[in-house]
Amino acid sequence: MKVTVYGSRGSVPISNPESIRYGGNTTCIRVISDCIPKGMAVILDAGSGIVPCSFDLLKEGGIHEVIILFTHWHHDHTLGLFLSPLLYRKDMEFRLYGPIQYGIGPKEMLDALMVPPFFPVHHKKVASRIVTRNIEFPETTVGLFHPQGGFGSLPLDQYERFLKKDEFIPIGKGKYPVKECLVVTMHVTNHPEETISYRFEERPTGSNFVFLTDHENLDGMPTDLNTHIADADLLIMDGQYSEDVYRTWAAGFGHGTPGYCVRVAKKSGARKLGITHHAPSAKDADIEAIQKEAEAGLEGAQIQVFTCADYQTIEV
Repeated sequence: MKVTVYGSRGSVPISNPESIRYGGNTTCIRVISDCIPKGMAVILDAGSGIVPCSFDLLKEGGIHEVIILFTHWHHDHTLGLFLSPLLYRKDMEFRLYGPIQYGIGPKEMLDALMVPPFFPVHHKKVASRIVTRNIEFPETTVGLFHPQGGFGSLPLDQYERFLKKDEFIPIGKGKYPVKECLVVTMHVTNHPEETISYRFEERPTGSNFVFLTDHENLDGMPTDLNTHIADADLLIMDGQYSEDVYRTWAAGFGHGTPGYCVRVAKKSGARKLGITHHAPSAKDADIEAIQKEAEAGLEGAQIQVFTCADYQTIEV
């Protein structure tokens, strides 16, 4: 399994001569696995990074279905969707999944944002190629990718019963062993709006990737969060604010610190930690300072720590 970061910035896209190394696109990550069927692309969030991601998919060729798993509906995680060239191709299908809060899910997001005068193209012009699905209870829902079966989801209790009986799991029109699947589980983060963290378990290889963005510091480590992150080969986590900035004025904004990210990684047994959701005001030098602050908290722990950059590909 590999992940490519197309957007590592928080809040708004930025561009300036002092922010070159880490880029300025807002959140978008592509997950690549042999468990994902050929012709399907799996993407986390549709910040401005989905635009260059889309151009790469066009160059790659053969993609006819895009699945986007949204963490939440803040603009920095959705603003690139309507500018993706893929959305306007008649040979492309989109499946949008995300939380529902205040009656807003993927469909309602499109209804509210992809309409004139806020956007020149009404979403109904492309609606025939878009399927939307609410994730109503994230922590009791399991997603499954299979190279022949495609993508499906089950309530957690049904999934666990299939596992207990060692039965094949229904995905699409067939049934498949879970050992051949990429399994997706979820956890709700500590953020002002309901936000989903996604865990990807590639069962054939045993590789695990967790994406935990828009998550504010907690004093302790809840057991269910620890279980969600446990033994991640790669944890990409929101560490937007330095400890000084967080304590001075950013507490309550819904974002984390590099020291907290390291504490979570150490507690959960993560092997690689990528810090993301960089502040829009952060220049390259500021992000390098975030890296040093994270490294200072390692205290000998054998964790590979890095700060995420746009267009970076990481082996899980």
